[in-house]
Amino acid sequence: MKNHPTRRQFLKTSTVAASALGFPSILSSRSSGAPAKDGVLRVAQIGCGRIAKGMDIPGVLRHPKLARFVGVADVDSWRAEQGRKWIQSSYKKSLGEAPEIAVTGNYKELIERDDVDAISISTPDFWHAQPIIEAALAGKHIYVQKPLTLTLEEGIAVDRIVRAKKRILQIGSQQRSTEQFHRACQLVRNGRIGKVHTIKVG
Repeated sequence: MKNHPTRRQFLKTSTVAASALGFPSILSSRSSGAPAKDGVLRVAQIGCGRIAKGMDIPGVLRHPKLARFVGVADVDSWRAEQGRKWIQSSYKKSLGEAPEIAVTGNYKELIERDDVDAISISTPDFWHAQPIIEAALAGKHIYVQKPLTLTLEEGIAVDRIVRAKKRILQIGSQQRSTEQFHRACQLVRNGRIGKVHTIKVG
């Protein structure tokens, strides 16, 4: 596969992806994805469940001078409201004030906002590709939990569209960089557990 698809190939793939994933044909005209004038990245959180609460939301909250939430979305209204309360409570402590946090059951409302620079996606595994593509087309940078996509076709569509829109896309595989994983690799590679003859992955 060529690293740089022709215009015809890109349009063909984009059309297939659009029909397969169902993203809207009319999106925000904003495409710069540049942070606000104060240099703070405005982030919208899609999904407020276990992964968001355990990893993604705390990661942004730790750096209020670099990035701040402006909205949360979840199809479960209770989860969305809990996410809002938690974020506001955190900002009350770190910033001395609780800024307004938008709450919605429809993540597309956040993607369409002009004051959103980046999207954090913590949805179930089957629902990553579509919001990634919608966010990229709307000019947003994207952080998404693994897996990136469920099929090769979705992966190709995501790759081409994110590259074409020149957006930053990061996949949450940071767990593999933590100390215990490094230690386990060292033990195995240095023969400390003996000769490996069987590996089971669950």
